[in-house]
Amino acid sequence: MLSKKVGSVNKELVELTKRFIAVPGYSELVEKETKMAETLYKELRSMGLPAQLLDYDGRYNVVCEYEGEQIGPTVVLCTHLDTVPPYEMQNPFEGKVENGRLYGRGAVDVRGILAAMSLVMKRLFEEKAEICGKVRFLAVSDEESGSYGMRKEIENGYYADLTIVGEPTELQLGIAHKGVTWIQVDFRGKTAHGSVPEEGHNAIYDANHFIQYIVEDLIPKLKDRKQHKLLGTASINVGLIDGGTRPTIVPEFCRVQIDRRLVPDEDIVQVLNEITEEAGKVNDGKADFEIKAILGDEEHPFPPLDSGRYQSILTCLSQTVSKITGSQKNIIGLPYWTDAALPGYYTGKAAVVIGPGNIAQAHSNNEYIDISQLEQSVEVYDSMVRAISELYRKEGENAFK
Repeated sequence: MLSKKVGSVNKELVELTKRFIAVPGYSELVEKETKMAETLYKELRSMGLPAQLLDYDGRYNVVCEYEGEQIGPTVVLCTHLDTVPPYEMQNPFEGKVENGRLYGRGAVDVRGILAAMSLVMKRLFEEKAEICGKVRFLAVSDEESGSYGMRKEIENGYYADLTIVGEPTELQLGIAHKGVTWIQVDFRGKTAHGSVPEEGHNAIYDANHFIQYIVEDLIPKLKDRKQHKLLGTASINVGLIDGGTRPTIVPEFCRVQIDRRLVPDEDIVQVLNEITEEAGKVNDGKADFEIKAILGDEEHPFPPLDSGRYQSILTCLSQTVSKITGSQKNIIGLPYWTDAALPGYYTGKAAVVIGPGNIAQAHSNNEYIDISQLEQSVEVYDSMVRAISELYRKEGENAFK
């Protein structure tokens, strides 16, 4: 039965993905991902589905909802509308099929997933699926640049008992990933002529001492802390240092930017306090510095994801995936951040990440997705939705708490 389903969607799935690949949609364009939102909306409507365009100040999300006849959980199938730019990719919007692979910008991240989820919704409506609760397909804007679309959904009362976010995981079930914050530390000194440096105060020296404290003190502390079983320890990377104007001038300013990855149970306040403590050691506590989060602050966090406590849901989903893919080891932690963290953080409900393809191909100049795995993803998403309905019939609301 399964092979028949896969075979039946092959051509429709590939052609739909190719039509999506043909539509540029990234933040560097004036129209950003608007044309992709409109394209998805029209495709869903042409299937006879009740799709809607949601306008958030000129950025669009697309939503389509199927409701069963019995009460039950709300499951959201979510992925994003935008891609990264084509960069140096050859024929990025052609959608070329070669040797069982579909090439193009967004093929794996995530035009193929948009197509797969669209066909799941079509199947639910065509079969009048007897499920408990609702299935909501949500395609959001701006995942690549700041998660504007998902944040707007949160602001407007987003709810789901389970959010399934489509990203390339090779159809393994991602249940956790680290959070992200970028921290900027500005050191201020006193300018002087380079021939008499003792008359000034060198801000670059202060920044250098600060970085030494990061390397020699903070990084070992992070490594000594209890590891998350899927994610390991928190990490920190000094990614930028910028100061001075020319060799003959003592620099009065130096900026350091840091990428800090948070494990579950860490928060931005704790992280900023740690960085402030290290900077406070510079120049015997006399350094003049200012610290702020430039991405992932308290108001707009990029929090960690950890759905490990929802054992009934994870067992149900894992077993469902195993039946289709044949893999028994399918629960993983992810190295990258996703939109799944936001519903998990703000609603306190389960969120997972799963999709066809390998993240290594995402954003590359040779981006592709294996068509066979793309086909499997339709069955994975469809079966997960139905399995969650059955879980509700057996265990009721307790499975989702």
